[in-house]
Amino acid sequence: MQSRQSFRVEAGAGSGKTYSLNKVIDWIQDNYWQSLNLKKQKVACITYTNAGVDVIASRLWIESFIEPMTIHTFAWGLIKQFEHELKEKIVEENLLPDGIKGDDFDMVHYEIGARYVENRVLYLHHNDVISLFARFMDNKKFRQLLTVQYPIILIDEYQDSLKVIIDKFLNWFIDKKEGPQFGFFGDAWQTIYEKSSCGIIDSANVAVIGKEANFRSQQVIVDVLNKMRPELPQICATDDNDGFVKVIICNDFCGDRQKGYYKGELPNDILIERLDNLQEKLNKDYQWNDEHITLMITHKMLAKQQSYVNLLDMLDERLKDGDDPYLEFFSEVVEPLYSALKEKRLTRIFDVLGSRGHPIEYKGQKRIWSELEKQLEEGRKRTIGDVMKVLFEPQGIQIPIPPKVQESHKKYLDDPENPYGRSTIGHLYSISYSEVLNTLEFLSPNAEYSTDHGVKGEEYQNVLFVVGRGWNNYQFDKYMGCDSSKLKGNEYNAYIRNRNLFYVCCSRARKRLVLFITVPVEGDFMIYLKKLFGVENICTYSEFMCKDK
Repeated sequence: MQSRQSFRVEAGAGSGKTYSLNKVIDWIQDNYWQSLNLKKQKVACITYTNAGVDVIASRLWIESFIEPMTIHTFAWGLIKQFEHELKEKIVEENLLPDGIKGDDFDMVHYEIGARYVENRVLYLHHNDVISLFARFMDNKKFRQLLTVQYPIILIDEYQDSLKVIIDKFLNWFIDKKEGPQFGFFGDAWQTIYEKSSCGIIDSANVAVIGKEANFRSQQVIVDVLNKMRPELPQICATDDNDGFVKVIICNDFCGDRQKGYYKGELPNDILIERLDNLQEKLNKDYQWNDEHITLMITHKMLAKQQSYVNLLDMLDERLKDGDDPYLEFFSEVVEPLYSALKEKRLTRIFDVLGSRGHPIEYKGQKRIWSELEKQLEEGRKRTIGDVMKVLFEPQGIQIPIPPKVQESHKKYLDDPENPYGRSTIGHLYSISYSEVLNTLEFLSPNAEYSTDHGVKGEEYQNVLFVVGRGWNNYQFDKYMGCDSSKLKGNEYNAYIRNRNLFYVCCSRARKRLVLFITVPVEGDFMIYLKKLFGVENICTYSEFMCKDK
């Protein structure tokens, strides 16, 4: 920090990355309070989620000059200062709702992340803010403003940062040794939101600071991680040694396995039965229910257990990636609105709708809100279509419905017998809304079950990691143990994706780690597992179920 050189803290799993970030924040507050306040400058602390923002904010001094925020909030706070240029770039990039022209709006706002126009105000989508920020970064005046306002920028979980933004920081600031001082905190091996993530930041102008301790996991788990990642060996920082690792395979199953998309997977009924039996034994013999998580690569099975299999079949990869406009709408608008109505929280209604006036301005409007609550309550007991009907019916309330949802809904209503509309929107609307609620429960951070994407940064006493089919992007049995030096292009990218997620899942455990592999284990994959876990820690499902603790 004193040298003003940009740096990267490369921290393996459990090594205390957050602790290091907090210490840097404390040091900045102690040493830069007077100089930065005098110039009315700020330190940006960019993190991946709003939850992360809240955690950092809770540690700061009152009226601190350090501003924790997401990249979207950071970007919007800067570009909104260039109102005229912002409108021009929006028109140039065609970031407009269908049917809207540049003359149809006077102001630009960013609130809930949906693109629409209301009262001559254009509201931007999340992605629009990023695209516009990247464009503005090519403007010298904009870069000067950014540097003056934020002479120091700290980025948490840097590996998941948007590549388009990090590339601009590298090209215009770091590579030229100009602009703010950057501090990156993260781990390239924990990049799993990888579609647009930057991954590792490799620049001669960024000093690399490694962290060798693992404060999370017991030695038996650290040993596995070190064999997996020998170039970043860790030292176990806990004296506890009552944990264990175990790999349970299903090579003992002699029946017919699934074919096609789920090739090699156990039949669904057998798979669910084995998982239930395994969890029961772990709870009974190993006190597994102390604190645990079950991570599943087999999304189809999880959907059946959690009762949202029809929605999974319908949305497929969009549900798995949390990237469906309907699901996003239900999560960010419909359910928060219903909760606010149910609890009579007027300010929350105000926030959800992005309203600029008071949500209830006259007595008659109160009845409208009450009626909306009743209709939503009834619709939520029936189908997705029933809920959508409530939201689209005229009621004196303008609900911010995303453009894609509005467009598909209108097309379906205009021609419900159209084969495409009937098989997509018609099918979606026929699904019970309870499946939406179950899906949102699964996606919540407190769920007992999770797919592997849901737990990065978390830790648990006990982890049961279920490896099977059901997710196109991941085939651990194909890539774990292969010779990565022979892979190129998409194959190499697939290997990195599999390697990272395997590492993330195995490194969540503090005490006990069990892998339950439901596809056949053979060849390089078996050799790899023996190398990591040891032959003595690998057994079949039947062997594990029959033996005493």
